[in-house]
Amino acid sequence: MSLKEKGPIHTLAPVGATVVVSALLLRRWWRSRKEPPSFQMGIPVLGPIIQFLKDPMELMRLGYKKMGGIFKVNFLAMDMVYLVGSEGQEWFFTSDKYLDQANMYKFTVPIFGPKVLYDVDYSTRTCQLRFIRERLTDSYIRSYTSTLEEEVVQFFDECWGDSGTVCIRESMQELLTRTSIRCLMGHELRIAMTSKKPEDRSIVEMLHILEKGMLPMSVFWPNAPIQRHRERDQARREIHEMIKPILDQRRKKADKTEKDFMQSVLNSTYPDGRPITDEEIVGFLIAAFFGGMHNSAITTSWSTLELFSRPELVQELLEEQRAALGSDDAPFTFDAYEKMKKLRAAVSEVLRMHAPLFLLMRTVEQDVEFKGYTIRRGSVVACSPNVSQMMDDVYPKAETFDPKRFIDGIKDEFSFISFGGGRRVCKGQEFGYLQVQCAISHMLRHYDIDCIDGVPSPTIAQDGMVIAPTQPSRVSYKRKSSVKK
Repeated sequence: MSLKEKGPIHTLAPVGATVVVSALLLRRWWRSRKEPPSFQMGIPVLGPIIQFLKDPMELMRLGYKKMGGIFKVNFLAMDMVYLVGSEGQEWFFTSDKYLDQANMYKFTVPIFGPKVLYDVDYSTRTCQLRFIRERLTDSYIRSYTSTLEEEVVQFFDECWGDSGTVCIRESMQELLTRTSIRCLMGHELRIAMTSKKPEDRSIVEMLHILEKGMLPMSVFWPNAPIQRHRERDQARREIHEMIKPILDQRRKKADKTEKDFMQSVLNSTYPDGRPITDEEIVGFLIAAFFGGMHNSAITTSWSTLELFSRPELVQELLEEQRAALGSDDAPFTFDAYEKMKKLRAAVSEVLRMHAPLFLLMRTVEQDVEFKGYTIRRGSVVACSPNVSQMMDDVYPKAETFDPKRFIDGIKDEFSFISFGGGRRVCKGQEFGYLQVQCAISHMLRHYDIDCIDGVPSPTIAQDGMVIAPTQPSRVSYKRKSSVKK
């Protein structure tokens, strides 16, 4: 066959390729028309990524304003579908059949350790979460209360004294680190906070390094070869080496009277009788600590700033304290804690306006329909307490601090998602409230406090994935003369 005779074949080849490409584009368009609307901004493709790394919440606010309660953003090889509002959030928290936590929380594996929570299958993870959940029930929390009170009193006597000025964020992080380590990780590690050798790093330093290893980038690249990740991994190994001898000693003593979180997990086994490994116990302790300290420290800081910047509210809360406890120098008890409805409402309002964890995410396991849209397998679905809880159509005058919203409790669990929602609500929320209220109760009864910098604006903390008060956030204090030391 001559070259001339081959001409039609060469002519047909590009035509065929064009038809195939056109068909693929048509198929993609047909599929996409059933998907949530796309939100784009700034530089094509890179614009949303740049905004996410800069301020994930602002990206969500802008998308909601333009697109409504459901929209998607393309992050190169991944689509992220955002849900704003109680309807979408209810679906988010009740669609376990389609939405999975583990994939998006792989960034916690270097923190908690291998074979812990988001590094195991669903059945094992359910058992492990039960170990944690069962040790945060009212009966356990009640047993922590006297220890918590002891640590709070000791902290204010040692670190605050009679008068002074502190950065409330730093101060409350120190306090909540003490209480969380003592109640959750054991008295041995609490003692080690102050009795370490000068050349050794303390448990507090190592936990802080772990915290600094959780960055927005870590969500997508948990093992990126950066300095913070290398320091994180080294600190995790050191924590294991610090805790293992304590576990060995407790097993040797076989002391069943210890009532802290560590001992209760140590006494447990899996349903099939398999013991919990040291690596798993260390992971549970770290997970419980970050739930108990990290978010509670931020919430206690915000609560101090919001409450003590309102003298009339302080007086109203102080009257409730006296009614619940009997006197200003009475010890904080669990029974009194349950009577502090106004303080509970005030802390809930703080959490509405200043939820510590600003982004909750799930991976879509299979194509699923929601509100007439198809959300494709492999997409990530996300919602934000900090965006949805500041919407005027859900909370009228959302920018106004108003504890009366919650005086009768949380009315709609899916419009208040600071602790998650449905079966996925945080199991440690009651312990969190207890820690915050114990600290605020002590301050109300023992100190006159002035918020020097008012209530600062929120910012994404540089040392973790939480919303914290912008620095400076100073308070000055003076011990009340009417209260016994």
